[in-house]
Amino acid sequence: MDEKNGQLKTVAVVVTIVAAALLVAAFFLPYAAGVDEYREALGQMSDNPYSEVLGMSNDDLADVSLFEYVRIYSAAGELGIGETFAAVYVPFTVAPAVLGVLTLLFAALRKPIPAIVFSVLTVALTFLLNWDFEDRGVIPSDTYDWGIARWVYLVAGVAVVACAVWQLVLRRKTR
Repeated sequence: MDEKNGQLKTVAVVVTIVAAALLVAAFFLPYAAGVDEYREALGQMSDNPYSEVLGMSNDDLADVSLFEYVRIYSAAGELGIGETFAAVYVPFTVAPAVLGVLTLLFAALRKPIPAIVFSVLTVALTFLLNWDFEDRGVIPSDTYDWGIARWVYLVAGVAVVACAVWQLVLRRKTR
């Protein structure tokens, strides 16, 4: 029985770590996916005037991750377009990555309770980002729809919580 419990603990820990790693990876996955017409228009356009400042081509703008949103918001602040906007939205947009890294750290350290806390905070913050993007008309819009990252955050966050609770149950059984 102890050997089986040990194997189950290992599986729970590994799945928690993988799900937490997905929370980190989601920061770099498309959060906004360009609709087909917009993709075609981007392909036909010459380089956008902000290509050098953003470090992004038109092709890069077809699918935009939270990482790329941070670059866009930072560039807007540097250009003086929206310094206050950038000061608010850059930390707000970076926060899911930071919380995801903390979730991964605690999952790797086999600390299920902090992993649960940071996973819940990550998912809650992405829900807040989703609401904000919808409220401002960023996503969904005529040019963008939701990318895969929105769903990866949700599924990975729930998986971290479920597997961390599983770890707690297995610990309780051994006592």
